[in-house]
Parts: sequence; structure tokens; C-alpha cells
Amino acid sequence: MLSLFRLILVSLMISTTAWAEKIEIKSNPEEAEIFIIADDAGTPQKIGKTPFKQDLKELIQTYVKKNNFVFELRKDGYEPYRVLFTKTSNLDVELAVNLEVSREIKTIKKHDLLMVELFDVQKLIRGKNFPDALNKLNLLEKDYPHFSIIAELKGTTYYMMKDVEKALSYYRKSFALNSDNVDSYKMKVYLEKKLGIDTEKN
Repeated sequence: MLSLFRLILVSLMISTTAWAEKIEIKSNPEEAEIFIIADDAGTPQKIGKTPFKQDLKELIQTYVKKNNFVFELRKDGYEPYRVLFTKTSNLDVELAVNLEVSREIKTIKKHDLLMVELFDVQKLIRGKNFPDALNKLNLLEKDYPHFSIIAELKGTTYYMMKDVEKALSYYRKSFALNSDNVDSYKMKVYLEKKLGIDTEKN
């Protein structure tokens, strides 16, 4: 759907008898596939890759079946980019497009960063640098509030600090966020028994 993509309307108001000398499309990064969507069915037709330069009149005569048409740029790992044109023009058209990294790739990179941060936290815990470990975990919790591993590591930190009640509260939170977190469940049950709390009610 067009609402999923950036849409720029380029309105070229001139006589229908005059055409642009050329259209030039560049992208960052390069090698983006270029499609033209110009029929009633909205079927994308590949016309080349960036950097791209061609006679616009020729493109229109070959592909365009209605008054408006769309150029779409696609590249793996990036969001598609669409530009809407009217059919008439007597100007050269130059487009320079900065493609945006796709949401999926952004999510993967964000998770990779989390793993690096958690590795650092584990080193701090093993080195008994508990205040810095908790500070890092507090910051991570703001960005990743639904990740059970963060609550689990908080529980581990407090447990090593001999604060059993706080440790239990975070192991419970971790298990509540992810009922498949076996380690958090085992620690939750262990600490509940240690504190004389009925596990079945918690």
C-alpha cells in the first residue's frame, strides 16, 4: 500500500506536447532496483538499477497507460521508496534518494546491541561490580521493557548481593514476562522455598 512507503508528488505542469530530455535516478546505497508502475492494474515493471539515466519520453511511451505513474526503488534490507509523477513534463528530472534501513534490519541491529550490552553486564556481575551492573540493567530495561533476560540478570545481581527478597521479585518478574524462562522459574521456586513462601500461590 502507498501508505507504507514515502510518497513524493512531483507535479510537472506543462503542455502535453513537450517532454523531459532525460530522467536520472541515484540512490544511497547504489544498485537499488527501479520499477515503474504505470498501468491500471498497478503492475510493477523493472526498468533498471541505480544509478539510472534514460530518456523520459521513451519510458512514458513504452510503459505509461494513464496520466500518473510511479517510480519505485527497492533494495534488500531497505524500505521501498516511491515517487509519483504526472505524465507531462519539459524538464530534466533528477532524483537523489537516501534509502532507509528496513524495520526488520533495525530490529536485528537493536537486538545485536542488546546482546553486547548483556555480555558486558555479565562481566560486571562476575567481577562483583554490582552497582555498575544494575545501572546498565536499569538503562536497558527502559529500552527493552519486555525482555525477561534483563529482569533475570537483575535477580542474579541482587542474589549475589545477598538481597534475597529483591532477587525473588525480579525472578518473578522475569518468569512473568516469559514463562519459558526455565532458569528464572527454578530460581523463583528456590528462593520462595528459602523464604518459606508457598510457591503454588505465586
